[in-house]
Amino acid sequence: MTKRFAELFILTGYLILAVLLYRSTASYPDSVQGSTALYVRFLGTALAFFCSLELFLWFKNRGQEESEKMTIATVPMRFWGLFFLLLLYSISLSYLGFYLASALFLPLAMLLLGAKKPLSICLTSAGVLLFIYLVFAKLLEVPLPEGSLF
Repeated sequence: MTKRFAELFILTGYLILAVLLYRSTASYPDSVQGSTALYVRFLGTALAFFCSLELFLWFKNRGQEESEKMTIATVPMRFWGLFFLLLLYSISLSYLGFYLASALFLPLAMLLLGAKKPLSICLTSAGVLLFIYLVFAKLLEVPLPEGSLF
């Protein structure tokens, strides 16, 4: 897949999403037609406008660029490793819960992406989890996923 084709494909997808977003407001209840539906219509209209503008610019500059092959990542091992690590993380959330799954995911992801110092990996992971606990669990009282194994 070339880069230009990927850009066209993504822009067209966002344009379709904008139209569907705008059309979805017709099924909103009458009580929110003046507030929430209006906001969603604005988002859909803005998304459609910017996608259309980008598509116009894309077609205008069509002959000026070479069509280069698109690369997903410069280091495919890191990309696919992170992809599968995220997949395992999302599966493990229901079994291990948020904190344990995140305590395993964060250091592994940092190692995969090139971090080398164990102390900074541990402190960063602990700091992120502490921040999430304080802000979401204590301050905002948001229930985070609990594990079924524990």
